[in-house]
Amino acid sequence: MEIIVVGGGLAGMVSAREIAKRGHDVTILEASGRLGGKAGADMKGGRLVEHGYHVFPAWYPNVRKLLDEVGTKLVDFDRYHYLRVGEFPKVVTVRGPKDFAATVYNLTHGLLPWYQTILFYSFTLELMSKSLDDKRLLDRVSQVGLMRQAWYMTEEVAEMNQENLLKASAIPAYEMSAMTAKRIASYWIKQPSPFLSVLPGDLQTTYIEPIAKTVRAAGVKVELGKRVTAIHMTGKAVTSVQVDGEAAPRKADAFVIATPLEVTRNFIDGPVFEGDPALGNIHDLESRPMSALHVRLKKKLPGIKREHVFFHDGAFGLSFIDVSQIWEPEDGGSRDDQATVLSFIASNFSPLVGLSEADATKALMGEVMQYLPILPDDVDGTPVLNTNVSVPLFINTIGAWGNRPEPRTKIRNLYIAGDYVQNKIDLACMEGAVSTAILAAGALLEDQGERDVPTPDVPAEWPRALLLFGRAALFPARVTASVIARASALLSTPKATQTPLHAVLHRRKQKRKGNP
Repeated sequence: MEIIVVGGGLAGMVSAREIAKRGHDVTILEASGRLGGKAGADMKGGRLVEHGYHVFPAWYPNVRKLLDEVGTKLVDFDRYHYLRVGEFPKVVTVRGPKDFAATVYNLTHGLLPWYQTILFYSFTLELMSKSLDDKRLLDRVSQVGLMRQAWYMTEEVAEMNQENLLKASAIPAYEMSAMTAKRIASYWIKQPSPFLSVLPGDLQTTYIEPIAKTVRAAGVKVELGKRVTAIHMTGKAVTSVQVDGEAAPRKADAFVIATPLEVTRNFIDGPVFEGDPALGNIHDLESRPMSALHVRLKKKLPGIKREHVFFHDGAFGLSFIDVSQIWEPEDGGSRDDQATVLSFIASNFSPLVGLSEADATKALMGEVMQYLPILPDDVDGTPVLNTNVSVPLFINTIGAWGNRPEPRTKIRNLYIAGDYVQNKIDLACMEGAVSTAILAAGALLEDQGERDVPTPDVPAEWPRALLLFGRAALFPARVTASVIARASALLSTPKATQTPLHAVLHRRKQKRKGNP
């Protein structure tokens, strides 16, 4: 049987490989000049520059399985840090919740007072204990909406939670569905260690290219520079796809669409819609750029932490990691002698979308220099900005689940893979992309009568009964913390102004509501 996979990103590579392993002829048609899609890296100024730094928590079972297969060893972290304006190198450290000692540390050393932190833990436990049978509610209320209706919640905890979610996912907490937040929290609490892991080098070299070798070794034919422009239907089946610049369409027995959301939308024309009207719902899905800034300094900047650092209350949701402390040195020397190389992610790039690349870079660097002791002359060359405006990330907004396609469509030989496709990870991330790739390949093979089809591993969760017990046991502490928080609020002086990030998010929220 001949299969065409449209798109050579992570989802396309994994689905193609799984199908080819079963002896089928598989061809990947990739529009760009490399494999990897949004997860890869491109050459800029003679160096590979990523679309942004990447993290690999313990609850990425399928991604980690691929890493083990290609022999790439991750670098593990058990913490991250917050940095306030003007306080470098002093940071506030948050440890992964791997044990009781880490929990106590976060209670006594966090950005919030201990009683506020208890309220945050209480809500997280309450969210995790909700049943996914109540999906209709969880998918139709935002995470912060659910949080703010809790009788014990405070504004400080809600704002801190909002900042955390934005930096982690580029999704404002008032837009992220509670169902998505529940799943993420449940997976992370059950598999807390290693809390965060990173690659020992750039993603293209240490992950994408090794996987690409296994794809080709499985017999998959890879054709680069082949942009698919249309899907051709006859009745209830796909007969071929049209490649830009080619007169004859490409025929096959079955097709996997593994393109990003913004590309897949272009394929939903009249015949495809008629074959599966539910596919038209993907036009209601939302995406947003998570932009990246790469800053290379002329020398080492003392005091930079080895783990991820978040700028607390910044306007653009900036966070970074110093890859010079992680990646193998380019010149083969010692890491101690390497100049600092900062890889930033701007989770809130929306205020800068209308600016030129130069002006957006200037704005981001202005904030960087407020937090870090860096002057323009300290920068080696020009900072490299990947706005990623043309390759935005799917975001899990309220009510998105029902509009997301399933891996097996109602068109008998058409399958879809990508992190925007329904899957149990439920987040735009590499694990979601790989999970749907395995689901799409499994559905295709099953429809061909094969029995031993691949299925993705699903991260474990704590039993709901145990979570409900923990929620009840924490009730006295929740009441005490709530009383202390309200008493403290009555005795303190109200803040006169909002922080920059919260002000930006509030304006965007009001705009969506139609308020001035």
